[in-house]
Amino acid sequence: MSFTHTNKVRYQYVSGSVNVLKEVSKVETAGAEMNISEAITTDSVTEENDIDLEYFEFTTAAQAKSVYIRLDGFNGALYANGSSAGTKMVDLDDGEPYVWSYGGGTSFPPGNSNPMKNSTLKLTVKPDAGAGTETAGTITVSVLYDPTA
Repeated sequence: MSFTHTNKVRYQYVSGSVNVLKEVSKVETAGAEMNISEAITTDSVTEENDIDLEYFEFTTAAQAKSVYIRLDGFNGALYANGSSAGTKMVDLDDGEPYVWSYGGGTSFPPGNSNPMKNSTLKLTVKPDAGAGTETAGTITVSVLYDPTA
């Protein structure tokens, strides 16, 4: 069984009375996917304390074919394996998704790259300063990947 993910970006340019719309999409198909959508809350004392999501294991970053990541509720960064000893995957602004597709080796959308990291044993959300204490949020991560690569 294979899975298909479509990353679609809609560009809109408005200048005076000119409104130009353009949608560009890439479709990826592979044999496996990992998905999480987890309610999280910032620390009650220190807003920037790590929020660990255990058991998200991803061995080889090159297996990824399509990635969708979104943090709702506050700004922060997503790390593989903790913010002090791990590796930053991507900075996230509240509600703004990060998307990436392999695109046959030419990453889509242009300028984005595969955020997955080798030897990931857990994901860590590090809230930005100003997130507030006890702020509710949700982290969503969806990865389409080739389990045979």
